[in-house]
Amino acid sequence: MKVLLVEPSYRRQTESLLKNRTGLSEGQSKRKNRDETLWYPPIGLMKLSTFHRSRGDEVKFVIGTDKSLFSDGPLFASLWDRVYISTLFTFDWENTVSTINFYKEAVGNSVHKIYVGGIMATLNPQVIFDETGIYPVKGLLTSADKIGLKDKTNINLLTPDYEILDPRLYAINETFYAYTTRGCENRCVWCGVPDIEPEFEEYIDIKPMILEMRSRYGDLSKLKLMDNNVLVSNRLGDIVEDLLQLGYGRGQHTSDLPRRIRVIDFNQGLDASHIKEETLKLLSKLNIRPMRIAFDRLQEKDVYEHALRLAKEYGFTEFSNYMLYNCHDTPRDLYDRLIINIKLNKEWQAKNKKDRAAVYSYPMRFAPIRPIRGESKKRDYAVSNSAKGYDYLSQAKWTKRFTRNIEVIKGAAHGAISPTPELASRAIGATYEEFLTNLYMPEELLRNRNRYEKKLYPNDKKRTAGTGDIENFRKFIIKMLKTQNASFIEFHEAVSQGTKEAVREYMAKCTNKEVLKWLNFYLHKN
Repeated sequence: MKVLLVEPSYRRQTESLLKNRTGLSEGQSKRKNRDETLWYPPIGLMKLSTFHRSRGDEVKFVIGTDKSLFSDGPLFASLWDRVYISTLFTFDWENTVSTINFYKEAVGNSVHKIYVGGIMATLNPQVIFDETGIYPVKGLLTSADKIGLKDKTNINLLTPDYEILDPRLYAINETFYAYTTRGCENRCVWCGVPDIEPEFEEYIDIKPMILEMRSRYGDLSKLKLMDNNVLVSNRLGDIVEDLLQLGYGRGQHTSDLPRRIRVIDFNQGLDASHIKEETLKLLSKLNIRPMRIAFDRLQEKDVYEHALRLAKEYGFTEFSNYMLYNCHDTPRDLYDRLIINIKLNKEWQAKNKKDRAAVYSYPMRFAPIRPIRGESKKRDYAVSNSAKGYDYLSQAKWTKRFTRNIEVIKGAAHGAISPTPELASRAIGATYEEFLTNLYMPEELLRNRNRYEKKLYPNDKKRTAGTGDIENFRKFIIKMLKTQNASFIEFHEAVSQGTKEAVREYMAKCTNKEVLKWLNFYLHKN
C-alpha cells in the first residue's frame, strides 16, 4: 500500500524555521536543534509508520496541506491507499478541519481512505464527523483492526519511527518518548485522559522499546515519559528498576561518545499528593530533571509545598510547576499560587550554592474539552462577561482579555515565570493590585514593557527608563477599580472581550478623554 501520514500545520511556520537552520555550521546546527526549542513529535503517526513499513508498505509523512503530492484530475483517488491525519488540541480547529477536508478531496472523496485520530478526534468525534463526514478512530490503537485491517498488532506498543521526521523541526535529536503506565485514576473534570485512556494500565515494560531505539538511532540522552499519573501505580518499584537497568540512574551516562548524562523527564507531571517518603526513596535513584509537580488548586497549597520541600531533601533541585487557571479559580487564586513559588525561590536561592533549588512556574489555561455553546472549537473559553454581581477589584473573574494577558506575560519569559524572584515579581506584579492591572493592560504596553515602563529594576541590562505609560495606566485602572462607576463598567465590558472590534465600538460612543487615550493602546498592532 501507499500510505500518507499527515500532521496539520497548527504550529509555527515550517518554511521559516527550516530557512533559519539552512547553511549553519555543525556546531550552530546542534545549538539550533536543541530539543527544548523544537516541536513535540507526532508519536501516533510515527508508530503507524513502523507498523506499515513492517508490512512492506510505502510511507510518506507531510505537514499540512501539500498540493505537490497530487496531480489534477481523477488520479487523486489512485495515489494513496490510506491517509492518516492526526489531531491534537482544538486551538486551531479550523485549520485541522480544513486539512482533513483537503485530503478527503485529494483522494477523490473516498472517505474510507481517510483515518482521523488523536486527542481532538477522540474527545469530539461527532463534531469532526459533522464538519468532514469522517468519523474518527477514537482512543489508542491497541489493535490494527481498529483501522480496518485483519491484524491484532497493538500499534500503540510499537517503536516510533524517527526517520520520517525532520530533526530540524522535531524534538528527536536528544530525546526518546515512552510510557511506563497508561491512564489516570483521578478523572479531573478538565482532563481528556479518561476518554483517551479509560483504563489504568499500571505497568508497561519499556526496556525492549528503548533498547531497540538505541540500536536504530543511537543512545540519545533524554527520556520523556508521557505517563499521566505514574505515582498511583502499585508497580512503581518495577518501573524504577526498569529505568535503572536502562541506565537512567543518577550519574549514569550514555554509551555513545561524547558521553552525556542520561536524564528522565516525567513530562506530564507528578501528583503532589503521592509524593511521600517511600515514593521519593524510589524516585531519588533516578536522574529526574526537572521534577514536574502540578499545583492546580490553591486549597492544595500545603500538600504542594510539602511535596517540593520533601523532594528537595532527597536531592531534587530543579522543579517545573504547572498551574491550571481559568477553571474553578480566580485571578486572585492564581496570583496567590504564583507568590508561593516566588517565596520558595527566595528562600532556596538565599542559601549557599550547594543547597539551592529553583521552581519554574507554568500557568496553563483551561479550555473545555467538549463544545460549550460552540465555544470550545477555538478553546477561547472564559467565564461570562457579566458586568453585575461582583467586586471587580477583590473578586475579579477571568475574562478573555485576562487569559490572553497571562499568555503574553508567559511569552515574555519564554513560556514560564522565572525562578528569579525579582524577575518573577516584575512579570506578574509586586502586589495583587499590580497583577490585576497587568491583566487589564493593553497588549502593546505589556509586550513592550522596556519601552513603556519608567521604573528600572536590578536585573535590567543597562536599560534606559521608558515613557512611564505603564505606571500611568496602573494609576488609571486602580482609580477606576476603586470607583467601579458606569464609566468603568463600560470600559471593562469593552476591553474584556479581547477584540479590537469591541474596543472600537465603545470608542465611538465614549466621551471621556482619559479613557479614550488608553483605549487607543488596545488598537496597536502587536
